Parts: sequence; C-alpha cells; structure tokens
Amino acid sequence: MEKLKLFVVDDHKLFVEGVVSLLSDEPEFEVAGYALSGAEFLAKEDKIEADVYLIDINMPGISGIELTRRLREIKPEARILILTMYDDFKYVGMLVKSGASGYVLKSANLQELTRAIQMVGQGHKYFGQEIQDVMFSRLEGDHPEDEKFPDGQGRAKLTKREVEILSLIAREYSTRQIAEKLFISERTVETHRKNILSKTNAKTVVGLSKYAIRQGIIKPDE
Repeated sequence: MEKLKLFVVDDHKLFVEGVVSLLSDEPEFEVAGYALSGAEFLAKEDKIEADVYLIDINMPGISGIELTRRLREIKPEARILILTMYDDFKYVGMLVKSGASGYVLKSANLQELTRAIQMVGQGHKYFGQEIQDVMFSRLEGDHPEDEKFPDGQGRAKLTKREVEILSLIAREYSTRQIAEKLFISERTVETHRKNILSKTNAKTVVGLSKYAIRQGIIKPDE
C-alpha cells in the first residue's frame, strides 16, 4: 500500500519534532517535511508534495485559519487536518468554512491522530471525540465552560479533562499520581499541563493553583 505523505506546519519546534518522530515510525506514513510558520510554508509551497497537511491554528503572522484558506485556494484538492490545543466551537466553524477536513486536539493519543490522518487522507472528515462533545454541547445549548469560567479577565476555555487535571495540579498531585488516578499516560498529563498553562497564561504551578481558586475550581482550604 502506498504511504500517505504528510507535511506539518506549527510554530512550536519541539512539538513538531516530536510529532514528526512519532509519525515517521508509522509504516503507513511518510513525513515530507515541516515548516515553523505559515510564511515559511507558503515560500516553498510549490515544492511540497503531500497528501495530508497538519496545521496548527495559533501561529504568528499567518494564522492556521488564514493558511488553510490560502492553501485551499492554491490547491483545491488539499486535505487539511487541524492539530491544535483549542477546542472552541468558533474555531471549528471557521476552519471548516476555510476548507479543513479534520480537527484534532494536541492532547489526542497517537492512535487517534493516526486514525484522523487516515480518514482525512482517504477524503473523509474527522473530528476528535472532544471536538464532537464541544459541537454537540453547543448545538444543545449547553455551555458548562461558560458557567465554570464567567466572562471577564482571566477567562479560559478549558476542556472537562483539563479542568479535572487542573484541580489535581492545584491539590499538589504529581504527574505520576495524576496519570495513575485518571488512567492516562504521564506524557498525556504533561501535554494537558502545557495546554492549561498556555490557556490560563499562568507561568508556574503556584499560578495555576491561584487560577483554580479564583475560578472556583477548588476551595482555598483544599
């Protein structure tokens, strides 16, 4: 069977190198390369041959949304999988309108990412389970995140899993303890931790704890 050629566009080099390393070990994939910005990608786009493009949303300069739109204008047949930490409904809608074929969170495990790439590579649509939950929640008019994080300074859009992990971090659970309690890998916990830090603009565990207390996720005496 012919391998699917992949190309990654993301401004976080360590993340890119990790994803490239993981996907290169999969027999059904061939990683054609990566770019660390939309501008870098567009500068060499005419020399890139790929079946599936993995693109992040939040990048300096040209965003993933704009890059998706421009790539589809250049190559209408391009199959694009969004790989990001943002699960906001508005991003899902904008990316679909821009021409994306799939949407997966960076916290997804390798099995789900592999499945998503295969589906998009075959011309199908794919949305990760957490993204489907967000979509159905929006359609049903249920916005638990809005209740948990009221409008105002410091608001963050965290997934249910991130809220769960944040509460444990604030209670001084170690990465290993969190992994064991939630039956997930330590690597997955660390990915969630990085996403939570980014979304809340916290710099340290102390900052996360203060945020959790401020937003009512835990009580000060817990």
